Amino acid sequence: MALSRKNERNLKRLRKEADRLWAEQKSVNEHAKALLASAGSEAKTLRDSELYPAIRRSYDSNVRPSLDRGFAIARDAADDARVRFNGRVIPAVATVGGSVAGALSQLATDDRDFKQVAKRAKGFSKDLDKRARKAAKEYDRKYNSGGIGVGGWFLIGAGVAAVAAVGYALWQTFRADDDLWIADEDLDAPVTTVTPHTAA
Repeated sequence: MALSRKNERNLKRLRKEADRLWAEQKSVNEHAKALLASAGSEAKTLRDSELYPAIRRSYDSNVRPSLDRGFAIARDAADDARVRFNGRVIPAVATVGGSVAGALSQLATDDRDFKQVAKRAKGFSKDLDKRARKAAKEYDRKYNSGGIGVGGWFLIGAGVAAVAAVGYALWQTFRADDDLWIADEDLDAPVTTVTPHTAA
């Protein structure tokens, strides 16, 4: 298909214009890429210098003391419960067993009855002592066993709160504020010649 000279000139002019626009577009894309890389490195620097230390300070001043107080309270409550059980419940049961054994031995009137009642009371006292020891072991096994416990759940909750705080801080950092952006009228200015940057 043969083109007229006028159409060839127009086609040649359009090709030059397209090449110029393509070069300008490449230059704009390179500039945008460099700007994006710079923004990413600035965001990382800001994160490392401002965000992480602020979160750490907040954790150290607000969360850690509460965790320490909670652990201390839980530890004191567990120690108090163990001391009360071992110091009050077990001796009380043993005392009752001894009192019953003593009362039964006093009720015996003759030697034969006395020996039989004392033997039964002694057996009852031993049985009661075994049951008290078994109850103490069961209590220690049940309430002093390993596992996640209240403190573990509290730590998990604190971890979730810390992750939420980091997410909120990131959202606040990268949200779109109107006063941070360049006005639209600055972008409508005419574009002057742009020369592509060539690597040496």
